[in-house]
Amino acid sequence: MTPSPNFAGTLFDLSGKTALITGSSRGIGRAIAERMAQHGANIVVSGRNIDAAQSVADEINAGKGGRAIAVAANITRHEECLNLADAGEKAFGKIDILVANAGLHIQVGPSAEMTDEALSKTMHGNWRALHVLSQRLLPGMCEQKWGRIINIGSIAAHFGSGVYHSYTLSKAFSMQYIRNIAVEHGVSGVRANTISPGLTHTEMAAGLINDPDKLARELSRSTVGRYAEPDEIAGMVVALACEAGGYVNGQTIAVDGGMTIRYD
Repeated sequence: MTPSPNFAGTLFDLSGKTALITGSSRGIGRAIAERMAQHGANIVVSGRNIDAAQSVADEINAGKGGRAIAVAANITRHEECLNLADAGEKAFGKIDILVANAGLHIQVGPSAEMTDEALSKTMHGNWRALHVLSQRLLPGMCEQKWGRIINIGSIAAHFGSGVYHSYTLSKAFSMQYIRNIAVEHGVSGVRANTISPGLTHTEMAAGLINDPDKLARELSRSTVGRYAEPDEIAGMVVALACEAGGYVNGQTIAVDGGMTIRYD
């Protein structure tokens, strides 16, 4: 039987931990990076635009809490994913937490219009990057008997869709991958979970949020009557990354204002 941890201090301290967060130069990823640093974690900030990523790292380094580096990476490219991990380990010695936040949503339309290229690229971005980074980092996490893998999914993958085929397929695939990792590595001290955000105030969602009719239709399912702010998603990530989340494993947690539980 694996021994229980000793909760001597706060349950929300990430001091001494290092988190690699993909897609953390803006939106939800940026909020996650800033909030994890606020709780003491060192951060590997990544994005395709190095200037945007560096801006986030600079802001973290100017404040209290953990330190940060910026690394440019396209998550659809295998070697660039591995370079992220290498850079993080070179800067901080180890990586304790992986937050797979970056994702692609490149095709909207009926299934007959879903090309092999769109499906392949979406799967590479939304699942394969998670797999490549998990495969790279899990040995170190298992060796130290502590690790966190947090996948940022979407409530879109909790429903059927007539237009979001490649996106929902890739997100559902990733949720199952996380469950498998949780089963395989849970006794080694690794916790793997998915957070599925609902509609969140980001650049990616601007087209929906800025359209009154689409927004009203989306919020008609909400039990709180509004969309989320990125910090509200980041808060759940922090909880799962800390000792507070130590007994949560293999779960998909919808942070969606109750959209997925509403029937009427």
